[in-house]
Amino acid sequence: MSLVVVLLLTVMVVFWRQDRHPVRETVRLSMLQAKLNDGVQCEFTADIELAGRWGRFAFGLRENTVRAMLIDIVRAKSRYMVSTNTARESLRHEMLRAVNGVMGQGSATAVRLSRFELL
Repeated sequence: MSLVVVLLLTVMVVFWRQDRHPVRETVRLSMLQAKLNDGVQCEFTADIELAGRWGRFAFGLRENTVRAMLIDIVRAKSRYMVSTNTARESLRHEMLRAVNGVMGQGSATAVRLSRFELL
């Protein structure tokens, strides 16, 4: 009986320690292409940081929806709305809200635009 209690306590401590430092999963959507509202083409890569252990699985279920939503957000912008660092920071926050809207609030913690080129 005491062996079972010790084993149970050991398992609880191990899993409790894992939750204190959650592993962040990052997914990359590469080579997304969009035509801006004023006709300029752009190509970008979005790195999305997911929260929780099931983040990658949940993202996999909705990847196409998230991809389409990010492209739609960029399509609604004009060149001047994405050409400065400040404008892209605002764009990142808008993308983060959209991703969390699709996957559930708090599912994504950050969106980074590792590549953004106007063609």
